[in-house]
Amino acid sequence: MDEDAPDTRVRRLHIFTPLVEAPRRFLRFTSETPGLLTVVSIVLTLALLAAGGAMVWSSSSRQSDLNTLVNKTEPVSFASQELYNSLSVADTVATSGFLDDSSRTADTRPEYRQALDTASRAVVRAAAGIDEPGSRPMALILEIQEKLPLYVSMVTEAGANNRQGYPLGAAYITQASTMMQNEILPAAAELYDITSSAVTDRQSTLTRPSWFALSGLVAAVVLLVIAQFWLSAWTNRRLNPGYLAATVLMIIALAWAGASALTTWNAGSRGVTGAAQPLQTLTSLRINAQQARTTEILGLVQRDATQDSQTSFSERVAAVDGGLEQLRGDLAGDAGNAGIDEAREQLRGWDSAHAQMAAMLRRGDYSGAVAATLGDSGPANVSRAFDNLDGDLQDLIDQSRGDLREFLSDSRGTAQRTTALVLVLSLLSIVLVIQGTRPRLQEYL
Repeated sequence: MDEDAPDTRVRRLHIFTPLVEAPRRFLRFTSETPGLLTVVSIVLTLALLAAGGAMVWSSSSRQSDLNTLVNKTEPVSFASQELYNSLSVADTVATSGFLDDSSRTADTRPEYRQALDTASRAVVRAAAGIDEPGSRPMALILEIQEKLPLYVSMVTEAGANNRQGYPLGAAYITQASTMMQNEILPAAAELYDITSSAVTDRQSTLTRPSWFALSGLVAAVVLLVIAQFWLSAWTNRRLNPGYLAATVLMIIALAWAGASALTTWNAGSRGVTGAAQPLQTLTSLRINAQQARTTEILGLVQRDATQDSQTSFSERVAAVDGGLEQLRGDLAGDAGNAGIDEAREQLRGWDSAHAQMAAMLRRGDYSGAVAATLGDSGPANVSRAFDNLDGDLQDLIDQSRGDLREFLSDSRGTAQRTTALVLVLSLLSIVLVIQGTRPRLQEYL
């Protein structure tokens, strides 16, 4: 029984013999030319597969992020921008409606109802695109949803008092506008700033070169060049046609991917400068113009004809004009500059009409001042000048958003084409490496 114990231990040790012998056999295998050629071919194949796979993985990840940006992040930002604008429009219409004919006060005006409907739809779309219930954007949305009904009720109360000729209506409309200007609109502005910054940040991130994928292509080219010269020196022959062709293909893939990355990065910088940032600036300028219009009408409601009121209005107009001037050259194409020129022309017309209206108010011609502010005819067409300015700013906003979405769509297409090309060239290079190694191996068979 004891004599069998050593034999049992020996048999158990024999189990590890293949594992111990494996390195020795591998060294013996690679010490011969066929084995070494096989190992080099396998290493090159794995390197080419890794380079192509890294590009596919990087592209898939980038495609997913781009899809999220195009289909979720940017629409949420647009909904926030639409909410911001529509709330400001509603307040502007509400204050102007208070001065209009008592039968068409703000709560019965279709423009006011349309602005509120747009705001309601926009806040729902914005909330649907936010994943974190406890986030700051969601808190802002809840704040707007909580305060907007109170604002609407005060506007309705102001209209009811105005129709009955009660002076209390002026207090209600002033209180409602103060709530909109000091509480609701700042919340909407912060929401838009957060969501638009998310678009800009994600866009900047996605346009950076994918160094991981590019480094894989560089490594593959370096290995191919080393293998090419090693094989030439080992066999004392000219450069291997298969290895040479594979090297050329991978250099083409590297050049194409590098040029694409550089172009995308450059286009991304121009996309941020030419679309995302102007979109934020134009939205802010439009809101400033609408707030100036609201202040203008509230001045009429309160019969404020002081020089301070005129100075405050002129400062707002100058700020909008300066913002438009700074955008010159940032918008894409001549149409953008033409739109800016048209908006500035309407802004100057509005400022001039406002000065005439203020002069009427100082002379005591309250009816004439109201007619100039709300009417569509006469020497001081304040309403028409503002409406034209607001329309021009909205057109510029629509153009900037269209440019942004076009850039994002082009980025997706460029990434897809580059990935497909690199993958095809990598697979062809693998075939060429195998074809280049096969004749050398056949010489030893």
